[in-house]
Formats: sequence, structure tokens, C-alpha cells
Amino acid sequence: MENVRAYGAGLAGANFDKNTFFKKPTVLFRCAALVFGLILWYSVSKGGWHKPSEGIHPVCLYGRSSSTCSFATAVGFFAVCGAAGLIVLDAKMDQISSIPTRRRAVLADLVVSAIFTGIFLIGFFTFWSKLSSFETDEDDENPIKTNNAKFGILSALLSFLAWGGAAFFAWRRYEEGNQATHEPNYDEQFGQVSSDVQEGYGYGGDSSGIGHVGAAPAQQSSYQSGAPPQTMQQPPANPYTQSEGYGY
Repeated sequence: MENVRAYGAGLAGANFDKNTFFKKPTVLFRCAALVFGLILWYSVSKGGWHKPSEGIHPVCLYGRSSSTCSFATAVGFFAVCGAAGLIVLDAKMDQISSIPTRRRAVLADLVVSAIFTGIFLIGFFTFWSKLSSFETDEDDENPIKTNNAKFGILSALLSFLAWGGAAFFAWRRYEEGNQATHEPNYDEQFGQVSSDVQEGYGYGGDSSGIGHVGAAPAQQSSYQSGAPPQTMQQPPANPYTQSEGYGY
């Protein structure tokens, strides 16, 4: 019965309970990762750029590197897609009856969560260092608004925590699933006993052993049957018990 619930899934074909589903730690972390990824994508795409007064093209607030802003928006977008996909996959887990398929699904969840955890950790330090190094031109009259860029940095940090929590619980589910599938059950431990022993209960390892069901009573040997009955003899009394001192 442990294999039926291996890798964190319930009985195959069970009814979907949304109240129980959205109380799972992995689902909560993924929902948080989805929200933070959406905030990162919006903050950088809308407020991560600055247009100089005499310039034609806007410049990225993260160290004037347009690739950094593009990277931030792309990471936020793919984080939203990844979190939504993993939520749907987790909702479908109860309908998967194949243990190898469940294992691959949980392994994919673990790999994706670990990858996004590393990306957001690197992105957080990259955005922070490049925003601090941004310098404006002396003749630039347009004010710089860095609120959205700072909010993007905060979103990257929170996304790192959310994806890290999701990766931790995915790893726990993967380890528990491996332990459940490799743990021997009752049938595997006691199902290898031969049918002769099960049917006859013989002490000799098969139905012909002594004590099996239907066995004839053991016959006495010839010398036992022909010998006269023997009476029990009492051992001689200790002669020293009546004397002074202690008996042996």
C-alpha cells in the first residue's frame, strides 16, 4: 500500500480536493513564486529603463546593460510559466497510477525548482550590484526613478526564497518516494515460503516433516515397547544434612 502513495500522490483516480491541494507547502511556494515572477517581469519591463533628456533610446538602470534588463524580464516571464506548469502537474499527480511516471514528474519538479533557485540567487546579486553602479550624465535633466528597479531586486530575492522552498519540499518528496518504492512489503517478505510448508506445517521443511497436519503418531522403538516398566528411584538422602554444620 505504500507504493500506491509513492512520491507524494494519493490513490489514482481520487477526486480533486482544491482546499487540501492549496494547503500543500509545495503549492504555496509555487504560487508565491508565480506572483513574485510576475512582479519582477512587470517592474523591470515598465520601470527598469531610463530615458536621458538628450538621448533617443532608453538605457537600463542596471548598469546601462540592456541585456541585464532583458534577462530580468525573461526570467520573470519563464518563472511565471514554470510555476504555473508545476502547479498543474501537481494537480494531475493523483490521476497518475504509474510509479515510474510519478517519479519522473517529481524529478522534473525538483530539477526545475533547483534551476530557478540558482538563477534568482545570481540575478539578485547581479541586479543589486549593477543598480548601485548606475551613473547619470551631468547634462541629463530627467529625474531617475529607481523605485521599480529596486522593487525588481526585492522580487528576485523573494523569488529565490520561494523557489528554494519548493525545491526543498520536492527533494523531500523524491526521497520519501524512493524509500517507499524500495521498502519490502509483507507479501515480498513472507510470500517466498514454499507451499508445502504452508499447507503441512512440517518441521522438516516440507509436508513430510514431523508435526505436519495428517502425520501419524510416532511409533515407539522396540526396546521401549518390550522393556518392563521402570519405577522412579529416589536419590539417597544426604547424610550430612542431619549433622552439625552446613549440608552440601
